Amino acid sequence: MRIISGEFKSRLLKMVPSNDTRETSDKVRGAVFNSLGESIKDAVILDLFAGSGSYGLESISRGAKYVVFNDVKQIAINTLNENIANLGVIDRVILWKHDYNIALKKLSELKDKLDIVFLDPPYKLDIYESISNQLIPYLNDDALLVLEMDKSRTLDLEQIKAYTILKEKVYGSKKILILSKH
Repeated sequence: MRIISGEFKSRLLKMVPSNDTRETSDKVRGAVFNSLGESIKDAVILDLFAGSGSYGLESISRGAKYVVFNDVKQIAINTLNENIANLGVIDRVILWKHDYNIALKKLSELKDKLDIVFLDPPYKLDIYESISNQLIPYLNDDALLVLEMDKSRTLDLEQIKAYTILKEKVYGSKKILILSKH
């Protein structure tokens, strides 16, 4: 796995050595970032289920202001720390090791509202609508949510009325949705 574009283009990232973590392929990540375009520049990002940090580190490489990384698993935090150190971006990172519910509550401590949120939870949790709604007070107007889920999963749009789906695309067994807060 590697950084696709920007300041750290082609730099390799370590993957979490665990079967519990699904890494997003370079192809899918590239498509997501092509869709996000210039919205990454100077953005405040949350990578809530960070794993190795590929979404957030790609964001930093493309000019994000800073990224809040969160993961509950120590093995993921260890890998993420290595990737952050290898790129030398500790000054553009906030790193939390919390259950997602605690991390969502800690968002109130941030000085900035969020511009982009990457949401790629374990599929079995099935919490997309709930988290999307809990994020609302912490998002800037027109903030973007990038959701990665099993391709068979559909969102209950009645539960997330604060958002509009901008893009939906299937890549193999997963689906990516980009939502905009309105």
